[in-house]
Amino acid sequence: MNKVSNFLVNLNITNHGSGHTEPAEGFVDFLLAWNFLHINSLNGVISLIFVSLIVIIYLTGVFRLSKTNFLVPSKLALISVALFLLIVVLEGPIDFFAEEMFFIHMIQHLTLMVVIAPLLLSANAMPIFIWGTPKKMRSTLSRPFAGNSISKKILSVITRPRYSLLLYIINLYLWHIPYFYNLALDYDTFHFINHVMYVFMAMLLWWPILGPAPVRTNLTIPQKIVYVLVAVTPSAALAAFITLSGDPIYNYESTPLHWNMLSHSEDQTWGGIIMWLPGNFVFLGVLTTLFFKWSKQEESSSLPNLEK
Repeated sequence: MNKVSNFLVNLNITNHGSGHTEPAEGFVDFLLAWNFLHINSLNGVISLIFVSLIVIIYLTGVFRLSKTNFLVPSKLALISVALFLLIVVLEGPIDFFAEEMFFIHMIQHLTLMVVIAPLLLSANAMPIFIWGTPKKMRSTLSRPFAGNSISKKILSVITRPRYSLLLYIINLYLWHIPYFYNLALDYDTFHFINHVMYVFMAMLLWWPILGPAPVRTNLTIPQKIVYVLVAVTPSAALAAFITLSGDPIYNYESTPLHWNMLSHSEDQTWGGIIMWLPGNFVFLGVLTTLFFKWSKQEESSSLPNLEK
């Protein structure tokens, strides 16, 4: 375990150039803090290339599928919004200050988990990205999700509610253990792994609700409502613990405070509140939507069939 940890620490290929000695006081300072404007190492270049490739692959996929009936304008809009937010949280002001301010870090992670992941799933974005790759790579990427492949069978298992929910909760709590959180805070390689796991586990969480191809969900609307209620409870409990803990839990003491924040304890409290309220509002919105769909479904099923 130590050998793997030391290897990843020494690798550290995803540094975004944190360590800003001068506090940012105004909103303009925040808006101008983009990583590609402050690249100070090869690692920053690698990060910019990684994000740029995602956008290029998406645009290429859209171009190649533009003459087909697969593209739906509403779904393209959802994917475009998701990618815009991805750029902001990985290359924009959010990431620029994420390693110095806990509440900014919380905004980054919540955006990845409860906004970007469900947007990409609901729009079924994977085929577009596959079509954006070269032909030889395209067949390799699509093969695991076709027919009765092992990968598809594994996906059908881990997207079952009992497993997707458990994996999401374990991952969420694991990365909030101080040891692992501080690894992601101090070493950008771990921060990169942290982001990948957050997005992947969030997609598993939302899969039983949204049910995109190649594995469709078989949950009824009442079952989805119960699933969301169970999913939001551990997240709310963790947010409450962070908000009410008082003393700083994570290693932010050596970083500067921005925007006249009084202390790192106050920064942590705001981060917990953001996780508690806006994060739960997303789940509440999903619950409300499901409830109205259920109500409409029940109403239509109770009406007499006048065609008979």
